[in-house]
Amino acid sequence: MNEPHTDINIKDFILKSFKEAKPLSVEPCKTLYADEMVPSDKHNHCSKHPFARSQVFNVPIKKSELLVISGAEGTNNKNIIKITLKTKELGLEWEPGDTIGILPTNSDKDVEFLLNRLDALASADYEILSNAGPLTSGCSVRQILRDRLSLRSILKKQFLSALGDYCGDNEEKMFLKCLSSKEATSFYNELIINKRLTLLDILKICPSCKPPIEFLSKHLPSLLARPYSIANSPLANSNEISIVFSLLNEKPGPGVTTSMLSKKSEENNPSVSMYLRESNTFRYTIDDYGKNQIFIAIGTGLAPFLGFLQHKEEIKKQALSKTEGPGQSWLFVGATSEEAVIGRDQLLKWQSLNVLNKFVEAHSRCQTSVFKYVQDALMKYSHEIFEFLMTSDATLYLCADGGGEITKCIEGALADIIKNGMHLQEVNEAMQVLKEFKTSGKYKLDLWL
Repeated sequence: MNEPHTDINIKDFILKSFKEAKPLSVEPCKTLYADEMVPSDKHNHCSKHPFARSQVFNVPIKKSELLVISGAEGTNNKNIIKITLKTKELGLEWEPGDTIGILPTNSDKDVEFLLNRLDALASADYEILSNAGPLTSGCSVRQILRDRLSLRSILKKQFLSALGDYCGDNEEKMFLKCLSSKEATSFYNELIINKRLTLLDILKICPSCKPPIEFLSKHLPSLLARPYSIANSPLANSNEISIVFSLLNEKPGPGVTTSMLSKKSEENNPSVSMYLRESNTFRYTIDDYGKNQIFIAIGTGLAPFLGFLQHKEEIKKQALSKTEGPGQSWLFVGATSEEAVIGRDQLLKWQSLNVLNKFVEAHSRCQTSVFKYVQDALMKYSHEIFEFLMTSDATLYLCADGGGEITKCIEGALADIIKNGMHLQEVNEAMQVLKEFKTSGKYKLDLWL
């Protein structure tokens, strides 16, 4: 795959007349360094993380499994990978549906490129002696670039305008200034929004551009922890936490965290920095064992439900519940193909054991599939779903794209099911019922804190 900047002639993106965006304020400051070097393996992530309920741990990766192979028929050019973390010594308490935050790092290649461009190699590993504007004492420039700054974020127009002031070449300066202007909005949309050019790409297009580290540290977004649903039950093994993620092998390419996790499998004794996040209502506990559930999942959104069903199986095996028996669990899952349904063999096994009582699949890229989209399957079973959902102890769970278009389509189908079942006049009335279900906890989405 060619890099997105290789076919760009900056002359094609400079207007004869334009008014640049007001550049970001830049306060001149000089960073002071100590004589002491900071250990290269010391991670200087921000000390505070939103919604954390544990400290940050460096956790060994026990194993990495390729669940779905990119390029296989119907898999939409994605690898789906499962990583198991060894948490035995940490004393963590968690339940299916809980999430962890994984702290990403920028690649060594990207960091080395920036250090070279900023003429910062000589001082890259020395401890910053005092706060210099946004820089933090006690760490090094290398650690700031590696652990704290989002080097592949979408660049704002004001940032581009200010970046132009650090170009030694006038044509490169005009290119960035023009790109920031209202008159060149179409250029900005083409290059920054559609081609997804990052700071790294811009610096390759404009080799004379050398912004100071103080400027980047102040104005680039922070590199944030990435939340992942736990995909296993502590009743099966409380010493391990499993997560599932997809690795996109086409433009815009994998994200920083997924790329990092994928490369970890090639390392000797790999580990990641993680913390346990605050619990929310999207979870399955022993109190849910005797109740009924409808699970709806798209792609890797199936991950938390694997933990739910494993938990249910273990509660049954270990006779941990005081209820007479387990409730019903229905699963509607959407994927590009049968092969892309993660854990499908295990799901079929759970179905044979009546841990999973109804299992309906939709495959968007399989011509022989009964259902193309999961909302088609929901409508086919609309009467059964409505009757099931109206029981007092039934809960509906949805894990899709976090409020995106897929979620909206699925909620549209659910509204139609409620509208028809309750004989309502307008779909808006059904959407109001769905909203009330959310408020009461009868309908739970994978909205992470």
